[in-house]
Amino acid sequence: MQSSYEPNPDHPLTLACPYFSPEEQAFLQKEFREILNGRVSMGPRVAKFEAEFSKYCGTPHGIALSSGTASLEVALTSLGLQPGDEVLVPVQTFTATAMAVHLAGGRPVFTEISEITFCMDFDDALSRVTSRTRGAIVVHFGGLIPARLLDFIKQMHDRGCFVIEDAAHAHGSELRGARAGSFGDAGCFSFYPTKIMTTGEGGMLVTSREDVAQTARSLQNRGLDLNARQELYSRPGRNNRFTEIAAAMGLSQLRCLPEFLKQRRRVARLYDSGLTGNGAIHPLVPDPNSLSSYWRYVTLLNESMDRKNLKEALAADGIAVDWAYDPPVHLQPVFRQLMGTQKGMFPRSESALSRHLCLPIHPRLRECDAEYILERVSYHAADQARAVS
Repeated sequence: MQSSYEPNPDHPLTLACPYFSPEEQAFLQKEFREILNGRVSMGPRVAKFEAEFSKYCGTPHGIALSSGTASLEVALTSLGLQPGDEVLVPVQTFTATAMAVHLAGGRPVFTEISEITFCMDFDDALSRVTSRTRGAIVVHFGGLIPARLLDFIKQMHDRGCFVIEDAAHAHGSELRGARAGSFGDAGCFSFYPTKIMTTGEGGMLVTSREDVAQTARSLQNRGLDLNARQELYSRPGRNNRFTEIAAAMGLSQLRCLPEFLKQRRRVARLYDSGLTGNGAIHPLVPDPNSLSSYWRYVTLLNESMDRKNLKEALAADGIAVDWAYDPPVHLQPVFRQLMGTQKGMFPRSESALSRHLCLPIHPRLRECDAEYILERVSYHAADQARAVS
């Protein structure tokens, strides 16, 4: 360990660090007292959070839901998915993305990812469109929005297909000045503790489509008939409601989001600078017309690198790294059973995913923390290179 570096538990070298400042904690304590003496679910704070978050994303409608998974399932149903309809899903995503398609009655059709973005390979995706294709879920992995997204959406719309943005990693990510969630037919966000902002659990669907918003609002409330004067349920639905406590947390975190993003991007710039010219570790660099939220700082290792060995060496230095998601979604046991997928079906993606490594990045990382991480990563990479030379 560098003699000049002093670790600080308030600034952990971890992949995620949910944070509420003392000022925000004081705000929330006051809010919680009011909530516990009033309405605790689906009240004025939920409505305010929906309005403020959707406005931040640049969409007229926001529907707060019980999870990011729920937001995907509600989006699919609101967009008219029918039993047997196919939905394109990249193999680099959390199981929830593909499972939402299955639970909504559709069939996920997996696609390769781009080694440059780790997001959906749009050419491969379009080659898999059939007469049964109803839409696609584009995942902004790590917070990166691919430069070709707008062209892909147009091509899908020209085919009569919808596009959903899985923006679970992308709160505040931008492409050409517009924010994640505003490009497709619906944008779906997660507020799980590992995400850019958190409400403990929860999710949000944002959309510019009035028809989607109306159906999603009904599905937020078990399929409630919003036009009936009495309590009537007009469609099958689940309990997807949002609590006032979660909404208060969301309002607090949304207020802090610009600073969170500023700090994440500051750390990313330090990593970019430190890894430039490193022959063993190559960072994924966002398109010049985009801004990443940096849910993860993603790198691609040379084939000669042993990432498990590197992870163990960094853990001994007190540094956490990972490779989300492992195994990729098509190799999760549930989809092997449901769809008969197996290793080797997506060779380009599987090769890239076997070599990617994510470095710590969150708003509590200091400049000295990032410099220490870079120093140790570079040292261990060079040590591996010496061992194989």
